[in-house]
Amino acid sequence: MNFEELEKPIQDIVKLVEKIDEKYREKCFEILLNFYLKKELQIVTEPGVEEKEKEQGVAKEEFLVPIDVRAFLQQYNIPEEKLQKLFLIEKNQVRPIYKITTRKKATAQMQITLLTALENATTAQGAKFEFSMENVRERCKSYKIYDEANFKANFRKNQGFFKNLNDEEHVELSPEGLTELAEVISIVTSK
Repeated sequence: MNFEELEKPIQDIVKLVEKIDEKYREKCFEILLNFYLKKELQIVTEPGVEEKEKEQGVAKEEFLVPIDVRAFLQQYNIPEEKLQKLFLIEKNQVRPIYKITTRKKATAQMQITLLTALENATTAQGAKFEFSMENVRERCKSYKIYDEANFKANFRKNQGFFKNLNDEEHVELSPEGLTELAEVISIVTSK
């Protein structure tokens, strides 16, 4: 880089800045010089500016709520913002952040079950409102509401919420289960 080529534009910036009130000169000089260098020479003068711009670009990559989840939310008049109260959503990753407050294990198990189905549907376009019983079992253990003796009995008692309980790895919610999910979202996000 030839610094002699920079002398003229810098002198022009200095002359311009000298016309401004003294308390604004330093900042004005920085801004104008940065602008000139970025525009004319593609030089980044502040360390970390490129990283900040990249982070802002990444932040602009907004998570797209899958169409089936949006349709569900609209059908039950649930604002999309409620998803932010239930899950931490970043790019294409979804993590539960909801709290189960009921102490009744059977009720808590169903809440976790239904919210797990919503989480799975939210993770990708075309994903179904479904869950794995083993995944729900592990979550119930982590929430300390696992009732080993009645775990499967709770599913059978609420079998209307599910299309079929035969394939324990892919249990899909029925229309009744979706209605109950809407109710659970209301309960969990209201606290």
